Amino acid sequence: MKQKYYSKYFLIFACTFGVFLNSQSLNDLDGLDMNFIESLPDEVREDVMKEMQGSMADETSQFQGRPSTKLSKLETIKNWEEFQKKQNLETQSERYGIRIFNTMQSSFMPLNEPNFGSNYIVDYGDVITLQLYGATNNVRNSSYSVEVQRDGTVALEDIGRVLIAGLNFEQAINIIQSKYKTSFIGLDVAVTLSQIRDINILVTGNVEFPGIYTLSGNSNILQALNAAGGANENGTLRSITIKRKNSPDIEVDLYKALIFGELDNIPFLMSGDSIHVEPVKNLVRAGYGFNNTYVFEMLDGETIEDLIYYAGGLKIEAKNNSLKLVRFEDNIFKAYDIKSELFADTNINNLDSIYAYKEEIGVVTITGNVKHPGKYSISSSDRLLDIINRSGGYTNSAYPFAASLYRKSNQELETIFVEKAYRNLITFIATNPGTLSGSGSSGEALGYVLSEIRDHKPIGRVIAEFDIDNLEENIQNNIYLNDSDTIHVPSYDSNIYIFGEVGNPGSILFKDNTTIEEYIEKSGGLTRFSSADSIFVVSPNGETRKVYVNGFKKFIAQDYEIYPGSVIYVPRHIGKIEGINFYATVAPIFSSLALSIASLNSINN
Repeated sequence: MKQKYYSKYFLIFACTFGVFLNSQSLNDLDGLDMNFIESLPDEVREDVMKEMQGSMADETSQFQGRPSTKLSKLETIKNWEEFQKKQNLETQSERYGIRIFNTMQSSFMPLNEPNFGSNYIVDYGDVITLQLYGATNNVRNSSYSVEVQRDGTVALEDIGRVLIAGLNFEQAINIIQSKYKTSFIGLDVAVTLSQIRDINILVTGNVEFPGIYTLSGNSNILQALNAAGGANENGTLRSITIKRKNSPDIEVDLYKALIFGELDNIPFLMSGDSIHVEPVKNLVRAGYGFNNTYVFEMLDGETIEDLIYYAGGLKIEAKNNSLKLVRFEDNIFKAYDIKSELFADTNINNLDSIYAYKEEIGVVTITGNVKHPGKYSISSSDRLLDIINRSGGYTNSAYPFAASLYRKSNQELETIFVEKAYRNLITFIATNPGTLSGSGSSGEALGYVLSEIRDHKPIGRVIAEFDIDNLEENIQNNIYLNDSDTIHVPSYDSNIYIFGEVGNPGSILFKDNTTIEEYIEKSGGLTRFSSADSIFVVSPNGETRKVYVNGFKKFIAQDYEIYPGSVIYVPRHIGKIEGINFYATVAPIFSSLALSIASLNSINN
């Protein structure tokens, strides 16, 4: 009963303490203007509250209990496993073929089953099953099995001993069937290999684990080397010797099997065979531009053309008319340019490195007023004028001065900047709630600014020159193109566009010698929220100027001009709040907003 009594009051205490903590967390925001928080846009207010909660959680986390030892141990184990993975990656061989033996699955090893090719060599210990059948009553249907004896013979019923050891399985079948057909009329024989022998193989030389290995009878040299851990860093893959009793040595080059999958020249093994792996003599690096960038083992007399063959050719983005050969001579590295016509005649030496020259291949999209809009392939040497000419040049209605170039890398940088500025403002509000108390109209402006920044989507415009005469005369203006660039050439636009804090945003017909004040006046004038100190004029070519139309600065000579198709952007006044430099933070964002509006307007028109 007492236990229930205590439990009851413990629950009441816990709930009360929880409410106290919650109210205390709100009290910790002492000085925060809740009216200001409520005035923020929903999405911005949610971000601010999350940031506040995160800050409080960081301050009180040290009182929430000591860390779990179990979790700490688990994290230690994870770190150790990651360290091991990193070490394994760092110690992996750069030589082609060495790692193949480390990645062979156990299922790669042959099974003791008769499902193999007809080139299997029959020898002592194999068991052969014969099934006799015929179409006449004089022939009895039966089956039996025989084992190949040490002398290489099998004892066939009603026939006697027949020598089949050393023959491949197809040859053995032909001999057995021939013996029965010549001895019994109308008798047919089906011959199968029901059990294969084990063989003992000696592996020596430059392998990971030299020694004697017992393998199944249908094993080849690849399985034997796999059992021995493969060739080590000093071992060759191209000059491996199989020594066999009463037979000449067999030289094996594994590259055709390991690179091209050609197994026809991979010999099967016999019991008593000895495999010797010689030291490697000639290693050459296939560097940038090859489809397989490895260190390859080359034989004497092989050339650059052979290396290209082994490395799977050159990549599509690599220039194939010449290669860079780096060779160690006289205790220094020397570089040579080798033309494509000399690839087949240039021998390569130990420690040579071969590299291709980089050829960037990409796609650029050009739209709008060109004669042949669409997607075009480009190389690393293509410039802006090249794609304009390739698309047929401008149409009669084109407005090259308003043409725009959009680049993915610029968009990513702008996005990072805007997100950082937004996060800095949110953090400032969350960590300095007292500063905003009673901020009045400045606080409202701050909510407006945050909403504008949060919704802003940078498009990555690059300020570029599109006048053909200028591009031909000034190489520095004829910039290189990047993969995924987008170019838009609009038609001539005779309007001026005004957005932001004006009475009637929209377009006004362009007229020579009209001032920015006159255009603003025609758009209904500035609203009471406008910032006359931060008006931006974006020319059709994307250049942005901040213009002063109020105060003393308007009398200072200002370097700007309003062209047909220009955009005038009037942002909202943001005021000043102690503790944060709003102008330095927000002015570049407003400039970016103005440029984005101009760019989108250019595309739509």
